[in-house]
Amino acid sequence: MGRACRERILERVDEFQLVGVFSRRISPETIPMYDLVLYKDRIDVALFCGGSVNDAQIMVPNLHKQGINTVDSYDNHEEIKNGNYKRSIQSHAKQNATVAIIGAGWDPGYLSIQRILNKAIMPTGTHNTLYGGKNGGLSMGHTNAIKSIPNVIAAHQTTLPRPDAKTKALRGIPVPANDRHRRICHIVADPIHQDEIRKQIQNTDGYFKNQQLEINFISMDEFTEKFSDKNSHGGQIISVDDNAKINLQLDMKSNPMLTANAMLCYARANHIMQSRNISGAFTIDQIPPAFLMADSVMEI
Repeated sequence: MGRACRERILERVDEFQLVGVFSRRISPETIPMYDLVLYKDRIDVALFCGGSVNDAQIMVPNLHKQGINTVDSYDNHEEIKNGNYKRSIQSHAKQNATVAIIGAGWDPGYLSIQRILNKAIMPTGTHNTLYGGKNGGLSMGHTNAIKSIPNVIAAHQTTLPRPDAKTKALRGIPVPANDRHRRICHIVADPIHQDEIRKQIQNTDGYFKNQQLEINFISMDEFTEKFSDKNSHGGQIISVDDNAKINLQLDMKSNPMLTANAMLCYARANHIMQSRNISGAFTIDQIPPAFLMADSVMEI
């Protein structure tokens, strides 16, 4: 995710300036995370590219304690809906007059806004969201959830929409979230740890618990051959009422690249909010669309 954000920023140097890539990993291309505060006065907005399972809840509030504005692509839908993640940041952002925009990817993110619009104009309709596209797609959040389990060497989680769920959605039948997808996990791990890893995956709330799972353990050679550059994904929102049907299909070659573009447009919004002395933590439904673009909305 960090590499994707860096690449997108460098493609748009007329709009954005890259101050640095800050990481806990030591690399010639990065600056140590503990030095971030030294660059504070040069940073308008920090794009947080860490994981949603263990990193964001600790690191994003700490950034606001240091007075740094943030945009993240936090992807635990339930923790956004119940407000827990937002509350963990809110007081620090208010105290330090900073802006946090959370869940600013493509879902949560772009498709979240589309769901709001669909439900607004079709209030009596059914609304189902399916992920993965025709051939399945890389779920970065779910992959990160697996990687956060001790003794996992490498992982890739593919999400596939279930055909029966799509058929029901097109007929206007509501499908429970846990019945919409198959989640196929490919993992590299020592055989002595595999049973414990399997149990932890099956019991991970917000990501895998009560979902249809296929868990495969493979060699590092096979993983490298099949998954090292497999980043495609997709999403589909199907809304149906007695008068209309909306069938929006999103397909992408690279999940990280589209997420990076989403984060950058909300970085622009974050900067505008700072200029208007707005502070606090915000979900993307609270951000005016006019703040997202350099172009005039009226021209569109």
